[in-house]
Amino acid sequence: MINFAAPSNGGPHSNGLYQCSRNPMYVSYLIYFAGCALLTRSWLLGGFVLIFQIASHWIILAEERWCLEQFGQTYRQYMNRVRRYI
Repeated sequence: MINFAAPSNGGPHSNGLYQCSRNPMYVSYLIYFAGCALLTRSWLLGGFVLIFQIASHWIILAEERWCLEQFGQTYRQYMNRVRRYI
């Protein structure tokens, strides 16, 4: 829970899960919902998961633009060090 808190004045969080992925919450959503679609063998749910992931990607791109505006070079270095998803 601490890692999902608001960023500090010094920059974005880069510890915990954020060392592996810049968006661990969205990655976990994808894994969970894709798993549900596979377990239920539901093509409909699989389609919703795909739509959700596409929408999430656009949200992530907007969040990255905001982070670049707020944190500048600090966030750019973080982007170079850690992948967007996995």
